[in-house]
Amino acid sequence: MGKRTDKKMRIAVFTAVSLVLLVLIGILAYWKIPSRRESMTWARTLEASDVAQIKMTVMPSSEEERYRSFEEEAFEDVVSLINQSTGRYIRDPEPMTGMSRTLYVTMKDGTEHTVSYNGYLVIDGDSYADCFHGYSEDGESLEKE
Repeated sequence: MGKRTDKKMRIAVFTAVSLVLLVLIGILAYWKIPSRRESMTWARTLEASDVAQIKMTVMPSSEEERYRSFEEEAFEDVVSLINQSTGRYIRDPEPMTGMSRTLYVTMKDGTEHTVSYNGYLVIDGDSYADCFHGYSEDGESLEKE
């Protein structure tokens, strides 16, 4: 009788652990798998060789630090950060206040895109969140290059 109870206990523990793992994987997939919207697809497939110009504004900031135009040598690093974009599309994001960093990306074909970090990731007007409270990347690494 003891072996049968022990076997049932192992099966119950295995089932509980499996369910917890499935729930955790589901939560991660919900927030971290990139959206398939056109703006996210553009961000994930952007190549530095297609970029003509990248400018950035930082708000609020001192007037001397508010604007930056990236040199072509820095395009690869900026594009690499944009390529890491991920998250769930948010139809009506809550307004956020505080620091924002906006990249203005001009492509060699003349099209323009914007990528902004302001509590959410905003790509060409589409807002994304990768966690419950917004977006975890704030674009701060762009200022350190």
